[in-house]
Amino acid sequence: MNMKKKLRIMIVEDQHIFRKGLILLLKEYPGVEIFAEASNGKEFLEIIEKERPDIVFMDIQMPVMNGIEATKLALDLYPDLRIVAISMFGDEEYLVSMLEAGVKGFLLKTVEEHELHKAIDLVSDGKNYFSDELLPVLTNSLVSRKTKSDPAEPELREELTRREVEVLSLICKGFTIKEIADQLFISQRTVDGHKANLFRKTGVDSSVKLVTFAIKNNLYKL
Repeated sequence: MNMKKKLRIMIVEDQHIFRKGLILLLKEYPGVEIFAEASNGKEFLEIIEKERPDIVFMDIQMPVMNGIEATKLALDLYPDLRIVAISMFGDEEYLVSMLEAGVKGFLLKTVEEHELHKAIDLVSDGKNYFSDELLPVLTNSLVSRKTKSDPAEPELREELTRREVEVLSLICKGFTIKEIADQLFISQRTVDGHKANLFRKTGVDSSVKLVTFAIKNNLYKL
């Protein structure tokens, strides 16, 4: 008998009708249960003080406390929490901030059921999921921000090798060091070496910044 534990999902969304609709949709997906719901970031943080869900679907623009601030605070306290941003078209400037805050992916509020299930499967497995519709929007927003930003912003200092590009792509997808090693048939120590080279060549110091850099500079494509 399969006694696999159900995935506990939390919805943080201020629009009552959308929140209830998403909950109904999720209840139909086998292996999932609704952990909790909240209408703003403050409520969300109060709920997860006692117990944490497996996945959080987080709206961006909310009253009291928005999704960006809530995500930053939550991941500072609980770095392993898996948060997926849910947004409307027009939220481009906020998507970058959510990515930099450490979300595991993005979904549009017009998401189809099959895409929602795919996102759940990938994120629950520790991977990232970026909606096909939102990735070009995110890339354009990052490129636009780059042109307006401080000239000291990191730029590629040295050409990446083919293997480094492969490692970078898998990091962007959310693979762990062990999973990258298994995927590429190399040792974890070798992966660590490639990752160190990526940090040096891109001038960043964390995996989240590496993902941002890769998307911004068209080094990562789905």
